[in-house]
Amino acid sequence: VEISCHGGGAVLRQVLGLLVQAGARPAERGEFSQRAFLNGKLDLLQAEAVAELISAQTADSSQAALAQLEGGLSGEIRSIRQNLVEAAASLEVAIDHSDDDTVGTALTMKAIMGRLSEQAARIERLVSSYESGRILKEGVRIAIAGRPNAGKSSLLNRLLSSDRAIVSPHPGTTRDTLEESFDLLGIPAVLIDTAGLRVRTADPVEEIGMERTRRAIADSEMAIVVLDAGAEFSDEDERIAGVMGGKRAVVALNKQDLGRPVNLPRARTLFPGQPLVSISALTGEGIDELLKTLRGQVHALGGGGAGGAEESNFVITSLRQRDCLARSLENVRRAGVAASAGDAEECVALDIRGALDALGELTGENAGEDVLAKIFSGFCIGK
Repeated sequence: VEISCHGGGAVLRQVLGLLVQAGARPAERGEFSQRAFLNGKLDLLQAEAVAELISAQTADSSQAALAQLEGGLSGEIRSIRQNLVEAAASLEVAIDHSDDDTVGTALTMKAIMGRLSEQAARIERLVSSYESGRILKEGVRIAIAGRPNAGKSSLLNRLLSSDRAIVSPHPGTTRDTLEESFDLLGIPAVLIDTAGLRVRTADPVEEIGMERTRRAIADSEMAIVVLDAGAEFSDEDERIAGVMGGKRAVVALNKQDLGRPVNLPRARTLFPGQPLVSISALTGEGIDELLKTLRGQVHALGGGGAGGAEESNFVITSLRQRDCLARSLENVRRAGVAASAGDAEECVALDIRGALDALGELTGENAGEDVLAKIFSGFCIGK
């Protein structure tokens, strides 16, 4: 039972006290979802989706969680399990009646090998969706890097539609990193404004800021490199290219409003293979194109599926899910190798059973109490 009361804290405490006196107790974290799981109304994947839906930061995040709650991923796992169960059953019939030539099996060994190959491919697709799911759940960290006075803080403010960072015409205004949550066209992200990188400085405070910039770039998953399109490229821009170290990025050619020519060949040489977008953080020119390009880079970062739930039928979002699927995949592949090598049916069946056990742990059919306790303890009260 969930009770909502009007009034201040005193009234709430009195109501709670009366309920406890009558024999009720406050619900534990995730207890309602756990009871639904134990009563067979949800499997473990759907129960996990409840918590993910509550904590979803963007439309794409909530869409992915809702798809899992509605049973899409669970249905895919059930289908894979059913195919493996049928393969295992055929093998066990052959094992139990190995001396009776009159007893046939539902599937030939060739058919079993084909089925194992098909299920391995399906499981592998789910395993490979983890990075996409993780990004939808946790977000992607994007550092905004560039030399001093390139317009990094102005770009942050433009993207956030808020004067979050201090902006001035004097180089070196930003001395520390600044992190802000951001909805990147449906993908949760954290934007990190950084201090400008110089080749050298005599200011010890600025040097500390630059070291934090280097650390922020290293810790981020991708970056927006802001170049001053109205100035000649310098050693400082080359320094930034070196700090990037091949990290995925979008190069923003800022200050297009000044109307100065841009040395595009030089920009492409400094940042080979990275997309270039012309923008003006001051006027907003090119920002829509920048956002679309960033989303595309995140999509590629997630292996092709982080662009949103609509681009992938199923995604997994937790290390637990990935671990269960990886163990299942390993067993299915091992069973396929054993079948191809002509090993005994017992060996093939044993590996298939191992795969089924891992899938059962994934959906909660044979998950241990410690696993359940860990999952539901992460829920909020009342869910």
